[in-house]
Amino acid sequence: MTATTAEPAAITDVVPLRRNRNFNLLWGGSVAAMLGLSTADIAFPLVILAMTGSPLKSGLFATVQLVATVLATLPIGQLMDRHDRRRMLLVSESVRLAAGTGVAAAYFAGALSVWQLLATAAVLGAIQPFAGARTLMIRQVVAPEQIRDALTREQLRNHTCELTGPPLGGALFAVSRALPFLFSAISSLVSLLSVLFLRLPESAMRADAEDKPEGGVLLGLKTILRDPVMRATALSLCLVNMAGYPIFLSLIVRMHQQHAASGATGLVVAASAAGGLLGTPLAKPLLRALRPGWVLIAACLIFALTNFGMTFFANPWADAAFLAAGGAAIPSAVVMVNVLILQAVPDEQRGRTAAALEVFLLVGIPAGTLAASAALQWFSPTVTLSGLSLVMSLAVMYALSQRALRAAQWPDAAPDA
Repeated sequence: MTATTAEPAAITDVVPLRRNRNFNLLWGGSVAAMLGLSTADIAFPLVILAMTGSPLKSGLFATVQLVATVLATLPIGQLMDRHDRRRMLLVSESVRLAAGTGVAAAYFAGALSVWQLLATAAVLGAIQPFAGARTLMIRQVVAPEQIRDALTREQLRNHTCELTGPPLGGALFAVSRALPFLFSAISSLVSLLSVLFLRLPESAMRADAEDKPEGGVLLGLKTILRDPVMRATALSLCLVNMAGYPIFLSLIVRMHQQHAASGATGLVVAASAAGGLLGTPLAKPLLRALRPGWVLIAACLIFALTNFGMTFFANPWADAAFLAAGGAAIPSAVVMVNVLILQAVPDEQRGRTAAALEVFLLVGIPAGTLAASAALQWFSPTVTLSGLSLVMSLAVMYALSQRALRAAQWPDAAPDA
């Protein structure tokens, strides 16, 4: 491999993150992109419910989006290890801008249809893996000793956007069904401009013709499956996401049946992000106090308990409290996964390893979402939530059963160190 794929040795003077221009552009662009996504994400099921009255069709949007993401993730991971990641972000944000603008324009023209929304779901899902390029580039524009701090700030950003986006999307939807999608398009434009102004160092660029990654598109999957700790982590989170993501659809349908206002629905969904914000300052002390496997096991247990709580307390305030409690466990788990897995592989393999991890995180979600959508069509949200809570319990039992995960240690001499 050439020097262009090495760790960022060019960073000799440690610049504080608040004065690191490239980091702040990446961070600010992510804020815009994620705020637009979280605003539109609650509007898509709401607009399909309003157009069709069918929970099954509402869940079909998320299923199509997730299937497209799973199918695109590994090839995009290969591209991120071979080509200029900045250029990929420019393309993906341009496509996202066009998709949001198209939905808003179709609504104002009176031509918006479920088929267009499903096609939009496929497009948005297919470009979603490109968002990982930002996290990979952050590792290349900050000093090695700043990586955990930068990742923690990423979690702060994520949860702030997830907290702000759903109620904003619900409020905009109450004014006009097109406004959340128009806002998403504007956010994509801001994100696109932030990428245009990036000036990455030589060490952060990909030499398209020279740096052909070894190991092929499946290298990331092989890396995770060969390592017992990585494998146990990925499979545990696969079960967590299979049961966790449909929880939001179940709550949206339950509140729709209770004739709750769209703004109130957005506030309840945003409670998970509020919990994430509260849990972000706890990430550093928890990561110091617990081994990585026990961070994950504790998070899975909290998710299971809060899901059972939402099952038996059909009250928006109780739902918000349980979502917040579960969200508080997310930052520690996400930073743990990033440090334990991505920090343990060299940069020229990180695109494929991150993509493989994303496949594990996403592969169960379409099945879980489609099963939950069908259950919501024929059964009550309470019955559906009970089934999802049982699947979450399986994640806890599996994680506890893995000796390698329980005994895992933090990497002392990872490539970033």
